[in-house]
Amino acid sequence: MHQTLNILLLGRSKQAVTSVTTALAGKHVLSLTTHIMGNGNPSPFETHKPLPDALVLVIDEDWHKYFYGMVESLPAVRPPFLVIGPTLETELLRAAMRAGAREFFTLPLGVDDFVGAVTRIAEEERARSGLSTGHLVTFINAKGGSGASLLAANTALNMVARKSRKTLLVDLDFQFGGLPTYLNMPARNGLIKALELVDTLDEVSLQGHTQKHDSGLHLLAAAMDEVILPEDVGHDRIEKLLLLLDEVYEEVIIDLPLRIDTLTAAALARSDRTVVVAQQSVAHLHNTKRLVFLLKEQLGIPLERLLLVVNRFDKKADIRLRDFVSVLPGLAIKTVPDDYRRVAESINLGVPLAQGAARSALGRRLSALTEIIENRAPVEPPSSTRFLGWLQWHGSERG
Repeated sequence: MHQTLNILLLGRSKQAVTSVTTALAGKHVLSLTTHIMGNGNPSPFETHKPLPDALVLVIDEDWHKYFYGMVESLPAVRPPFLVIGPTLETELLRAAMRAGAREFFTLPLGVDDFVGAVTRIAEEERARSGLSTGHLVTFINAKGGSGASLLAANTALNMVARKSRKTLLVDLDFQFGGLPTYLNMPARNGLIKALELVDTLDEVSLQGHTQKHDSGLHLLAAAMDEVILPEDVGHDRIEKLLLLLDEVYEEVIIDLPLRIDTLTAAALARSDRTVVVAQQSVAHLHNTKRLVFLLKEQLGIPLERLLLVVNRFDKKADIRLRDFVSVLPGLAIKTVPDDYRRVAESINLGVPLAQGAARSALGRRLSALTEIIENRAPVEPPSSTRFLGWLQWHGSERG
């Protein structure tokens, strides 16, 4: 599970540090603290405790006057650090690498590349020190009714069946969540009660608010007997609940409602992978582009953590796979075939496809999709090359 990373920006130049801080403003995956060194200021490691997840040394054109002293002032036991400098001078790059810098960036800062690098480095450090966390996957529709709930439920069931990992499925739609019905389970206000009592919850008491499916999958959802508004639930409560779920479960799958607010943003920022589900229409294509923009630019989620699934895929549809590739360059895309009869039967009977139709073409594709989602490495986006005016598409899914 991705957690908000605490980053300490160190520098001698207030202007340079401010420029970096401004560039990273709005990236919710990063919590920034700045410290201007020198001028009698105390060591940042005396005033900023505990140590951050990563250090960033921000230097300017006069770096040769103070860089080595800045590095020597760092504590012997320290988090990984990166360097942001004015230019990519060979001497400066060598000095940074000799000092142990993990990455080097130049100004103006490439924000997406920087966020991706610092996230990767912090996670590697956690894994090395044995502090790696559980796996969190969020599903969200690009447009209502695209099938995110169906995919979320079957992915969770496949994870339980494949690896017998302790898995929780969360329906974060307080008003219109349908996962209990899909799993043929009674709706309870477990999610609402868990959020109300989150300050006192532990692993044992949490089980009193979850429901256990016969597959071994745990479900946390809300009943529909009262109106709960998202603004009625404090941001701090969802943060505390996510931290607890991370401690208790190895896999957490969250089905999100189609909105961006403090609750969904908290889950999205912590996700190891976010699966955006769309179908083949102009409206879906436009909504997908808008949603991916919000996730990437406003929430600071890098493209490698996003996966687009085109559900009910039909090669003969007017909107083709290449249209999604053209509008969303660099985004990994997978397809799920159309099988309306089996899906309708599954929902009406409360028997998920992962159990009732696992050997069908749709069931096999859902199993393959689970393998992709379980693999935390980035999925390669589809590529295209233009030859004599014709587009040739590479990969197993064409259209």
